[in-house]
Amino acid sequence: MKPKVLAIVPARAGSKRLPQKNIKPLNGLPLIAHTFEAIKQSEYITATIATSDCPEVLRISEQYTNIYPVNRPAELASDTASSIDVVLHAVEFANKIGLFDVICLLQPTSPLRTTQDIDNAIALYIEKKAKGVVSLTKCQHSPQWATPLDTDIEFKEFIKGLTNTRSQDLKEFYQLNGAIYLIDRTTLLKTNKLFLEDDYYPFIMSEENSVDIDTKVDFIIAEAILNSQL
Repeated sequence: MKPKVLAIVPARAGSKRLPQKNIKPLNGLPLIAHTFEAIKQSEYITATIATSDCPEVLRISEQYTNIYPVNRPAELASDTASSIDVVLHAVEFANKIGLFDVICLLQPTSPLRTTQDIDNAIALYIEKKAKGVVSLTKCQHSPQWATPLDTDIEFKEFIKGLTNTRSQDLKEFYQLNGAIYLIDRTTLLKTNKLFLEDDYYPFIMSEENSVDIDTKVDFIIAEAILNSQL
């Protein structure tokens, strides 16, 4: 039997590096609408909470079926507000909608994440009988080719370790891409955690679907990828 999945889309108004990014037009749609469009086609997501302190985000969310706008209080819309507190606030509202089994946190800053990515992550959650799933993508450059530069010794040791090292011989590393977080509702309410140590699994996404928009450069890259797919 399919679990009942609640999607939560957090989109606060404030953004210092790219102001109003969640409603900034990307390839003809507000940034946040790309996430709503992906949700709309999902075979697993039954309802969505759009939590925001931005009136325009709330207005956009009202245009979609089964997406419920929640006006986020100021204390949960600051730079210091934690993701878990925002999620718990949305879950409290969602209890009025009905029962659900799984929470799927989808940040609007991942507009290239597809319906297939979402549903494949949920399918992995079901297959593994997991408590949680998080999306990752392969690092473009191995962290073995990185070093702190606090002292001259650190740099010298770093260079010495690179002698005759080829990029193809380095171990592959994966990084969080911020696109998909899945967690069992009961476990979330019990632990107040999005990340778990047990029964937690990685879902690997492609590099192009993993663009995370934080700056103007990220936005330009996302737009270029979308335009190349036309």
